[in-house]
Amino acid sequence: MRFLLFIAILLLLAACNGNTHSEDYDNETKEKAKASVEEFITSNYEEIDSVEMTRVYQSEMGGLNVDGTVNGGAARFSAGIESDFSVGSLGLGEGFPEMKEACKERICGS
Repeated sequence: MRFLLFIAILLLLAACNGNTHSEDYDNETKEKAKASVEEFITSNYEEIDSVEMTRVYQSEMGGLNVDGTVNGGAARFSAGIESDFSVGSLGLGEGFPEMKEACKERICGS
């Protein structure tokens, strides 16, 4: 009897631990998010030659996130996207280009 209870609890925990935040975004939403991130990065950071998006996904907290690299993979980033498709947060990897001087006190672009 204990064995069956143990198995039931184990199955319940496994089901709860599944990927409950796996929302697939439609192509229009993904493209808007990507465009917003690209504009934000090119407007606010120096020497950006290219922005490559590698993943658009729903974070564990339920927000829309975009991961990618700049300048052919030279540095990584992860951007949190707001409901109006503005960039709400940006995590920058090692070697990411410096922010433009004019954009340090006030974010540049839209």
